[in-house]
Amino acid sequence: MRGRRFSTEADVERHISNGFGQGAGVSYVPWLRVQDVPSQGHSRKVQGVKVDRLYHLLSNLEYGYFLVCEFSEEIIDIREQYPLLPRDRVQAHASAMGLNYPNYPKSSVPYVMTTDFLLTVIKPDGSFETVARTVKYESDLVGERAGRTREKLAIEKEFWNSQGVDWEVVTEVGFTVELVQNLGLLRKFAQIPRALTQPTVVKDFLYCLREFQGYPWTTAQVLKKIATRLFISYQDSRALYHYLIWHKRIKLDLIHVPLQMGLPFPELLIVEDTYSYWKTAEGAL
Repeated sequence: MRGRRFSTEADVERHISNGFGQGAGVSYVPWLRVQDVPSQGHSRKVQGVKVDRLYHLLSNLEYGYFLVCEFSEEIIDIREQYPLLPRDRVQAHASAMGLNYPNYPKSSVPYVMTTDFLLTVIKPDGSFETVARTVKYESDLVGERAGRTREKLAIEKEFWNSQGVDWEVVTEVGFTVELVQNLGLLRKFAQIPRALTQPTVVKDFLYCLREFQGYPWTTAQVLKKIATRLFISYQDSRALYHYLIWHKRIKLDLIHVPLQMGLPFPELLIVEDTYSYWKTAEGAL
């Protein structure tokens, strides 16, 4: 599907009427898609596991933050490339701040600004909150050329704050290569055959993990020994291991230690109460 171009006001209105930037959950349609934005190979489409729809992510940093959002128990909906509408409200904020509102290239049509992620978060009391997050590389926020970027961010912040929505900029700080690779691997095992997730199987698997703690074996060796004991295949043992990490039944360092089968079996914590773990021991993130 070819990308869209905005050269007239009618183009913008047509895409609004077609539902772009509207909806929630599986029905949400991002304002910008991968094919709409020039790319140097870092854009990607990713099928969601938390919400079953196709996500359009425009940079490696957006992909990394998306993985963290999917892994989080507190975030229940992720809307990417969310438009700041109506434009006249955003333009009014820009004018009040003495800043120029952007237009589409080679036109006088006011640009539809977007926020990278609009998230629905469940709070400890069970209520829901909407928060906005923009992801930027730190290099894009410093230096003489970053002036216009900072102006656009100021407009974006004012728009969301005026609506009582918490807004922040997220940078690559804390997004280690290991974290992104680990979460990218784990999400492949967010769903596994139901037979492997039966309570008795999970209980026996976690019991074996505890028993093999401290031995000088690789992760692969441990999982093969568990597979033999539980009469399952090594592939199933590995899948269940990753599944239980993704679903917070196993806590370990995902930020610094790669999940590689040939490395020594890592220190880990078996979690019985996943809700309690997530609220008090968010060390994995």
